[in-house]
Amino acid sequence: MNQFTKYNFYNAPEASIAKLEAAQSSFGKLPNLLGYMAAAPALLNSYVYMSEQVSHTELSPTERQVVMMTVNRFHECRYCMAGHSQYAQSNGIDMGIIHAIRDDTPLDNHKLATLRSFTLNMVKQRGVVSRTLVDAFFKAGYSQQNALEIIAMIAFKVMSNYTNHLVGTELDGISMSMRWTPANQR
Repeated sequence: MNQFTKYNFYNAPEASIAKLEAAQSSFGKLPNLLGYMAAAPALLNSYVYMSEQVSHTELSPTERQVVMMTVNRFHECRYCMAGHSQYAQSNGIDMGIIHAIRDDTPLDNHKLATLRSFTLNMVKQRGVVSRTLVDAFFKAGYSQQNALEIIAMIAFKVMSNYTNHLVGTELDGISMSMRWTPANQR
């Protein structure tokens, strides 16, 4: 049995209610993740703020999904992988790219492969990456700003991935068709 409470805007802490109401209005349904995050208004408010911020990076929508799904895969977050896969599909992002990340297979696009490698190494090595990796990232056409934006996206994904692991967030109905299981658990 889950020891964590999933809140809604009727029973959540006062400081979380406005964000939950906004999410309900935006999505038509309150995502399970936000219901759990509501127990800690600082986490919920930070997550919602970061969501807005990472959606306005210089990186394209496809590049943002490559970064975030790479982090989801590394952290083995089933909830976020399903949600981002569903989002990508509904927003016309090439599903070949999404499946390559989900299945941990090579990306055909060199620039996106470099982005994925840079992101993965940033997470694995906690930001301590080689000059060679940074040079390859820049040579692929990415900028200093992009490198720093990836840090913001990693922080954003840590909030959701860790919350999902801790509380056992159930998939939302809309993302059920994009369920994902880490390869080592299949």
